[in-house]
Amino acid sequence: MERKALTQEYLILTTNDKGKLPMANSTETKAGLVAAGIMDLLLEGAIKIEGKKVEAVGPLPGSLGHLEGLYAYLSDKSRSVTKVIEDYCMSFSSSRINQLLTDTGNSLSAAGAVAEGKGGLFGNRDLFVPEKAYKEALIETLKRAAVQVESLSLHDAALASLLKETRNLKPYFSKHENDLMKEKLKAIKNQQDSKIIREMVGYIDDIMTVMMAAVIATVN
Repeated sequence: MERKALTQEYLILTTNDKGKLPMANSTETKAGLVAAGIMDLLLEGAIKIEGKKVEAVGPLPGSLGHLEGLYAYLSDKSRSVTKVIEDYCMSFSSSRINQLLTDTGNSLSAAGAVAEGKGGLFGNRDLFVPEKAYKEALIETLKRAAVQVESLSLHDAALASLLKETRNLKPYFSKHENDLMKEKLKAIKNQQDSKIIREMVGYIDDIMTVMMAAVIATVN
C-alpha cells in the first residue's frame, strides 16, 4: 500500500462509506483536517510554528498540491494557531474548510483512493467515498503500528494522534489496541531522542485544545 499525505489519510479514515464525516464530532473532525494540513506543511519545511504562530517559510511541495488553498492563506501573513482554526472551522463562511475538503478529496480521486459522488440537501455537494481495500489496509497498518511495531514513525504518530484527539481512532481499534496506541503516544512525549515527534504530538494537542476552547466560547 502506498502511503499518502496526512491530510489524505486522515480524510479517508474519518469518512464513512457514504462519503460523509461523522456528525457527532463534525467540528473536531474538520479541525483535525486543518491540523493535518499544518502538519503536512510543517514536515515538508513549507511552514514553521514559533510561539504558537504559523508562518510560511518555504515553497509548497508538488506532492501537497491539495493544500494550495491552506498554504496561500498561511503565506498571506503570520497567524496564531487559534486564528487559523477559527477562520477554517468557526467562521460564518465554510468556504475555506469546504475547499480543503474538496481539494483533498479530488487528490484522492485522482489517485484512485476514493470514488466521487454528490450529496447534500440539493445534491450539489461533492462527496468522496473511500476505496474499501485501501481504507482497510490503512487501518491494518495503524493496528500493526500499535501492536507489533516497537516505536511509531513520525507519520503514524501524527496520524494516530490526530485521530485520537478528534475521537476518530476508537471506532477502528479494540480496547487493547487503543490502550497500546495511547501508551505509545504517551511514551513519545517522554523520549528525549524523539524531539520532532514530541513536538509534532505537542502541536496537535495544542491545536485541538485551541479548537475545543473555541467551540466552548461559541456555545456560551
